[in-house]
Amino acid sequence: LNADAIYDLTPRLSLGGKIGYRYSQLKAGKVDGDWYDSHAVLGVLRVDYHVVRKWDVIGEARTLWVSEAEDQRSGLLAAVYYHVDTHFKLGLGYNFTDFSDDLTDLSYRSNGWFLNVISKF
Repeated sequence: LNADAIYDLTPRLSLGGKIGYRYSQLKAGKVDGDWYDSHAVLGVLRVDYHVVRKWDVIGEARTLWVSEAEDQRSGLLAAVYYHVDTHFKLGLGYNFTDFSDDLTDLSYRSNGWFLNVISKF
């Protein structure tokens, strides 16, 4: 379950946020072991800045809480986006955290460079 919102403070500056929740059941091993509940909550605060013409810069502060593991991880994400036209933009960024905003990805190997393609209609 996810919800996010963004608000344009000025024509150049936008603030946003995202909250995500995951409930699942996991097993310690593939064959043996009991099932247990797993809850995770993701919180994201985002700033978008329209630099010039077709270029945007974004920054995100992210925190992931996994209750059963008693684990909390935080970090940053930064990206630059280029608006190809009114319906299409490309982004290149770096995830400084080791987790993804895809709460089904439990690998903690999501840090590093990424390419993001966004289309809107």
